[in-house]
Amino acid sequence: MAGQDQKSGNQNGVTDKNDIEPMEQNDEDEENVAEEYYMLDSKLDELNSALDYLEQKNDDIHERLKELLQSNIDIRQELRNENAESTANK
Repeated sequence: MAGQDQKSGNQNGVTDKNDIEPMEQNDEDEENVAEEYYMLDSKLDELNSALDYLEQKNDDIHERLKELLQSNIDIRQELRNENAESTANK
């Protein structure tokens, strides 16, 4: 009819499945996608390495803190023993 937009589809304005054309990707698009995946994979590898490094540092710090705590416990016990001996000798 005059004055109405011409739309593809049936009378209700609904597009049939057969009217939709599949999108075609050219080689350049595929190369861009492959390059993006490669870059993403590379960045994930970098992040994984950084996280491994941080985890190792955290483990080292934790171990050193445990050693320091044990050292402080030993020193305090020695001081208590010395204190007890000096009071017993008086």
